[in-house]
Amino acid sequence: MNIYKQRIESLRLEMKKHNIDIYLVLTSDPHLSEYLPDFWKTREWLSGFSGSQGTLIVTLNDAMLWADGRYWIQAQKELEGSDIQLQKQDTNNTYVKWLESNVLPRQTIATDFRVLPLFVLNDLRNRLDSKDSYIIHKDLISELWLDRATLPKAIVYEHEISPTSRAEKLKLVRDSMREYKANYHLIATLDDIAYICNLRGSDVPYNPVFLSFLLISLDSAILFVEISKISNELKKILEKDNIEIQPYNKIENILKTLKGKNILLDSIKMNANIANIISNDNTIIYGDNPSQLQKACKNNAEIAHIREAMVIDGIALCNFFAWLEDALHAKQTISELDIDSKLTYYRSQSPFYISDSFATIAGFNANGAQPHYRATSNGFSYIQGNGLLLIDSGAQYTKGTTDITRVVPIGDINKEQKRDYTLVLKANIALSSSIFPLDIPMPLLDSITRASLWKEQIDYMHGTGHGVGYFLNVHEGPQVISYFAQPLHKTKAKIGMVSSIEPGIYRANKWGIRLENLVVNQKVKNAKEKDFGEFLYFETLTLCPFEISCIDSELLNDDEKKWINNYHKKVFNELKDKLNGKAKEWLEKKTIPIA
Repeated sequence: MNIYKQRIESLRLEMKKHNIDIYLVLTSDPHLSEYLPDFWKTREWLSGFSGSQGTLIVTLNDAMLWADGRYWIQAQKELEGSDIQLQKQDTNNTYVKWLESNVLPRQTIATDFRVLPLFVLNDLRNRLDSKDSYIIHKDLISELWLDRATLPKAIVYEHEISPTSRAEKLKLVRDSMREYKANYHLIATLDDIAYICNLRGSDVPYNPVFLSFLLISLDSAILFVEISKISNELKKILEKDNIEIQPYNKIENILKTLKGKNILLDSIKMNANIANIISNDNTIIYGDNPSQLQKACKNNAEIAHIREAMVIDGIALCNFFAWLEDALHAKQTISELDIDSKLTYYRSQSPFYISDSFATIAGFNANGAQPHYRATSNGFSYIQGNGLLLIDSGAQYTKGTTDITRVVPIGDINKEQKRDYTLVLKANIALSSSIFPLDIPMPLLDSITRASLWKEQIDYMHGTGHGVGYFLNVHEGPQVISYFAQPLHKTKAKIGMVSSIEPGIYRANKWGIRLENLVVNQKVKNAKEKDFGEFLYFETLTLCPFEISCIDSELLNDDEKKWINNYHKKVFNELKDKLNGKAKEWLEKKTIPIA
């Protein structure tokens, strides 16, 4: 029997034992992280689906997994033989809507509240209230998952290239707390904690963060973290900023001692288990984590460091692409796995390199049509013949975080592939060259990007852009460029926000094209008008040429050609003196002006 089918059957036996009708399994951990420590990869262990997002519902008779359009092809393959039905998630088909329609009166739904966002619990209770159903906290997985990994215990260290001190960041948070009239602010999100404390770690793949909670009062703070991760020297440094260290697993006990306090927390960034403990004897004040917006709006010093990181990354990419071109010309056998390892090798030559910022996506031809494809030792393609190779990769440097996607022609490419490449490039240029009002909700900018694709009745099933951290998470809120997202107050465009721009075209079983740069919101200088408020533009940060051999210049207007040539000139000038040999020759060849 399929191992995942066996695990589902074992879960059902536990459900019957505890009189549970429906068990909900999220892709989450107690910090609601995007990338999970192995200990918390419950959904993957139970279903076999390895995508970074997805929700599993198990009933006594059925099992269903919801995944969005990025993962449909992957999920169909990985769920084969498990008897788990793939639910193609979109706005009309979500696990929440399924529960709303299918839960019967007085049925019991169970899930692990430790990994359930508080806002999801509140939403489910509201939707299912009329059915008199029960939503309970129950961990059924720990009894079944006997070889479960332990929690990581990597050392925590200071981020020394941080222009703003811990004391300054804590003061800003406390200023917001006073506005909310809060005695305490509890934070569970790891990037917010790392940002405020100017600390970094490696507990979570690709994100330089560490498992912890942070409880801030108006004059002190408690950092809940595995004691062995903090050196005595670092402990003394933190004590100077009145930050006390307590064991990670003591968070619940200490929260239970709080009585009659006003506690600020973000319902979107807090798990339901912690919130329930707090609410017993205290008043919860709901609001966005103040550090979220502070963290998103990089200051000039941080942006200067990020520009340096882009130079470092650009050097690595030029060396990599020069190697790839030579290796292909020499008829070497190269696989998608080799692309991943070589990129890491060239990036790791910098002393500022810490890790990759996400799992490299190297997809040749049909594999590139899966937006979040990842080659594994059990499934990969060789780079041979004709076609397009999509490479989406990035790195964590102590000076900044990078994320870039380029597409490489392999052998001969056809006219349709050139057309698709050029249309995606036009979409990228449209947003990259736009000017927009300060404080416009950034989801509204998405239509600028997609307009040239919509004109051809083409679209893609993922957002156009996400925020990016400063040597932190490669996916960082609150801003987002996506018409799938709501234009909320917290998504307004602010100066200093770093985001990606990454439109794409994906043709199933043929090829995929995505072109991605990172940009930063900057104030327009020498404003033409002064009566209509402030306007912003995007400064492009990424330094790597587009593939001019893939461009059909007849599809470009003069402004688009000018933008490409100016961008390539900037890339060349920034990198030329830092390269030599074949890498410099490659750069010179790839930045020739197009007519």
